[in-house]
Amino acid sequence: VLDLGNGQWRARDNKILPLALQAERHGIAQLVRGEDRLNKYCWRVLARILSYASSLLPFVTGSPQDIDDAMKLGYNWVRGPFEMIDELGVGWFVAQLKKDGREVPEYLAECGEEPIYKVVDGELMVRHWGGEYLPVRLPQGVVRFHMMRRTLRAVLENDSASLFHLDDGIRLVEFHSKANALDGDSMAVVAQAACDPGRGILVHNDGQNFSAGVNLGHFLKLINQEDWQGIDDFLKVFQSAVSSLLYCNVPVVGAPSGLAIGGGFEILAHCDRVIAHATSVMGLVEATVGLVPGGGGVKETYWRWYRRLGDWEKAAWKTFNQIGYSQIGTSPALSAELAYFVPGHDQETSNRDRLFSTAKTALHKMQNDYAPRVPPVFFLAGGGTYVQMMEFLEKGKEKGLFLAHDVTVASSVASIVCGEGDCKKLQVSEKEMFGFERKHFIRLAKTPQTRLRIESMLSGNGVIRN
Repeated sequence: VLDLGNGQWRARDNKILPLALQAERHGIAQLVRGEDRLNKYCWRVLARILSYASSLLPFVTGSPQDIDDAMKLGYNWVRGPFEMIDELGVGWFVAQLKKDGREVPEYLAECGEEPIYKVVDGELMVRHWGGEYLPVRLPQGVVRFHMMRRTLRAVLENDSASLFHLDDGIRLVEFHSKANALDGDSMAVVAQAACDPGRGILVHNDGQNFSAGVNLGHFLKLINQEDWQGIDDFLKVFQSAVSSLLYCNVPVVGAPSGLAIGGGFEILAHCDRVIAHATSVMGLVEATVGLVPGGGGVKETYWRWYRRLGDWEKAAWKTFNQIGYSQIGTSPALSAELAYFVPGHDQETSNRDRLFSTAKTALHKMQNDYAPRVPPVFFLAGGGTYVQMMEFLEKGKEKGLFLAHDVTVASSVASIVCGEGDCKKLQVSEKEMFGFERKHFIRLAKTPQTRLRIESMLSGNGVIRN
């Protein structure tokens, strides 16, 4: 990158600025409420954009919601400009404009200290030009949960997730950490939903991504501390939570959009049905950072392929290849080719605004004759298949197709679905499959190559040399 300070080229710095991280976790007010040069820069940008949007009332429309919707639907903004002003505080925003000597749009001047959106008698209202609050308007069947949640009170909430009880007896689990990464707090909310599941559980959020997986930073901290028991304890908590979803006595529906990878996909894999937005990306990518899925991902992929093919050895090869190569489906249709999405059972929708209502409709239809899955018995593919997989890996390594640590990681996947090379016991329980995943996850976490890969991923470098 060209350094504008001295005109010289320097190595690119991929680290995210602390201010951006604070804003991602605590809101955009973190960007502008300060006196350093970054705060001032952010304020100058936002002040112009938000003031311009406000100046359009009433000439373009009398409702701020129309402009917010245009920016969210047309430009993929997560929040519209008037939702941002509300987050900053209308009174504060106007005061800052006056302090800078900027013109205050008439609409904002009339608001005073009143918010643009507010809940009145359990209904979300928006302040129109002229001061009247009218109900937020959405087409029939459209639900935006980030709006709906303002009218709800969480039953359980922490920094990573929230649990809501909806009026029709449905429990809704929402992830809301950075990139919706999963941690112990996330899984506590999942487990609580399964303890009191009402008439069904919906796992959904309005984030850009359903979940980018388990919090790698937490794992790296445990690895650096050599806290292998801590890793095992977390994996047990994760496995217990997803199992509680799978064997709950009411239906569970996952409704993702954007990334649903790694641990995020493992959540979906333990739902009864997936209602996915057309942009959903699903898959298990742990091998990229030198790990294997540890939350039932290998187990469920193996089981799904057996259900599809009726052959344990073929299922083992499918599982071995796609997890070893970190294959993902960049749409529900492509995810179906990997058995991560089941056509005719799972469902796709192209309208994100209808994802929530479509998922709820599917959940209600499942309620009358619902029965949880009977715990399956797994048959490992055996030592002969394991030997063939190892030969495949060694040949690929000799040809330069695989790095040495790629072979180590893929051999762990082979061990989980085949047993070790001299494996005698081929019939195993689901609990034992979970145990195999934890064992090999920790085995790989102890290697310096995996630690380096995680560090590289978290730094934004993305360069893997081992």
